Formats: sequence, structure tokens, C-alpha cells
Amino acid sequence: MDTRPVLRDEITISPTSDLNVVVNGFYQSIEDHAIIAVPHTTIMKVERAKLTNASEYFQAMFRSAWTETQTQTITLEDDNIKAMELLLRKIHGTMSTMTDKRVTVAEWWHLVMACDKYGIDPKTLSQLFGGWHEAVKNRDEYKKPFLKFEMQVAFPCYAFDTAAAFQQVTKKLVYTSTGHIMESNPTNIREMHLPPRVVQQLNAARGRLRNILHQGLFEQIGGIVQHATCPCKETTVFEYLRELSRIKVWPLEDSLKDVSINDIILQLRRFDSARMRKYKGPPPRHVDDWEQLCPCSHDWERVVLSAANRVSNYFDGLCLDCMDTSKNLRDGGSKDDDYWHYYELFQRYDARCRVNHGEPTWYFSFMGRREKKGLIADW
Repeated sequence: MDTRPVLRDEITISPTSDLNVVVNGFYQSIEDHAIIAVPHTTIMKVERAKLTNASEYFQAMFRSAWTETQTQTITLEDDNIKAMELLLRKIHGTMSTMTDKRVTVAEWWHLVMACDKYGIDPKTLSQLFGGWHEAVKNRDEYKKPFLKFEMQVAFPCYAFDTAAAFQQVTKKLVYTSTGHIMESNPTNIREMHLPPRVVQQLNAARGRLRNILHQGLFEQIGGIVQHATCPCKETTVFEYLRELSRIKVWPLEDSLKDVSINDIILQLRRFDSARMRKYKGPPPRHVDDWEQLCPCSHDWERVVLSAANRVSNYFDGLCLDCMDTSKNLRDGGSKDDDYWHYYELFQRYDARCRVNHGEPTWYFSFMGRREKKGLIADW
């Protein structure tokens, strides 16, 4: 337990306040790589009516059966100070008068916890969090360690239902992670995390990109190995693999162990077909027919760049709206009808979404539904 003296201060949430909220809480600190809760008490001046209208929790607190009904002061325990200030200012519409607007990633996590504790829908804070994310995402302080920011901010993006930020973060994790994709919790509250299915789908998307890259790079080569009869086929296959090896993209599985998808894409753009030596053996009879039909005459640089471009444009990140739709029934629908509806073809896969995306994002955003109690019937 932290034995330092408890600091006290006062924050005016509303200039027309008629109620003092004493928050016996803490500020979070990192000391010797450990998360420390530094005790702090803050008196926050609020309006009773706005607090009452904000949630059933406070409505119940101010009913006649509670001692807080007639008092001018209530006490809340074990809350993060900055998170509570954000929450109360949002309730009162006084965010613009906040003097210290610096908010850490951990404090957004604590705000999610405060919303859950006091019965406030975190989606009402979506715009606030989205604005913060847009303002800080490119700051130098969040660039190191690499991807730490994205791993920590994914959960608040999800909890606050911030579609654009969640899409950006999940796409970056898929394309720039060098290994298994994980999230990171900057607090010591272990109950807070993404649904496990989300992280599973991010890793599945990364695996799909690897498969698409393999197909794009080796489909033409596979055709030569299986079907080509031209005398240059051995030279072509060897030279192609040698050039991929030069740019450190072959063997592909070994290359992907320690680098990201984006790293591989950058390396592919260094492919130089001019370095591939040409076949110098004697030409066969009917040279014109051979040159016309020979599968080795592909523009190999174009083949490689086409594979790189397809991979780089394939996945747009996860879509919160598609995730929500896949978990919930349509109006008047049944679980079974909705299950099969998900596999129907659509003209647009983002028709009712807040972000633009293609079919792969729709596919990987499928979160599933509650399983039936029986194999056929649900009782």
C-alpha cells in the first residue's frame, strides 16, 4: 500500500454547482516498471440534477432511503481522479473549461471502468475519445516502444465504440506486427480487455495476408514447374527464387518470422527482374511458337508488384458495425435465419457502416453469436 500523504484539491465541474462529490481516489504512476496507485482526494463541484439524470446509479443514491438524499456532499471511493473529472464534465457539458486536458491511455481505461461502475454508456464518450486519438496518434511519445500505443488503445477504441480509430488501430496491428498480435493493459485492472475473439481475428487476418502473398508470388512459378516444357524453365525458376532471396523474401515462411507484412511489402518493391539471367542454351525448333507459348516470358517484376499491391490493399482493419451486426439479431429475425443471412452475397459490404471497407474486413469482423443450448433446438 502507498504510504505517502493523501493530496487534496478541488475542481469546479459546473459554475452552478449545488453538490460536492468527494472522490477518494488515485492517480496512476509507473515506478520501477510497476503500476502504482498514488492516493489523492479531490472535491468535484457538480449539479445534483444532472448527476441524477445521468444514470440509475445516481438516481438510486439520491432516493429518500439513502443518507445522501439530503446532504450536500457525497463520497465516491477508489476511482481514478482524471477519469472521474472527464466523466463528470461530460455529464455537465463543461469539457471546454477543463484546465489540464492531458489524458493518458491508462486514464481512458479507467474511464471505461468508471462508466461501468456508475452505469454510464461509454458510447456517449465516443466523440471525445475519437478526438483525443486523432490528436495524439502521431506524437513521438507514442511511437516507442513500437506498437505499444496501438496495443494499449485498442480496448478503449472498442469500449467507446470509436469506429474510425478502431479500424485504424486494428489495421496497423495486422500490417506492422512482427509476431503474434496481442493487446496490452496499462492498468492493474485485469477484468478489462478485448473479447478474445477480436485478437483471434486479427491474427487470422495476418495469416490470410501471408497466404495471399504466397499465392501471388508463386502461382506463376508453380504453373511453370507443373506444366512448362520449354528449355528455359529451370533457369527461370532458379533466377526468380534467387532474386527473391536477394531481397530477403525467400524462403517466405522464414522471412515472415521476424518482420511485419509491411516490411515484406517494402522489400518486394526492390525486386529487379533485370538481375534475372536469361536462358542461353540452344533454341528449340519453331522458335516463334516457343517464344509465344513459353510461360517464362512473364513480366516478373509486374508479378511481384501485383502481389505486393494486392496484399497492401486487402485488409482495411476491423469494423465495429460489422462486429455488432454479426452478434445481434435483425429486427424480427431469428438466430438461425440471421446465421444464414450472413453468408449471402452483398453489393456493398460497408453499406450501413461508419467506415469504408471491403469484403475481407466484413469477413474478419464476424464475432459469432451465443451457441444454442442443444444441437438443434434452443431450450
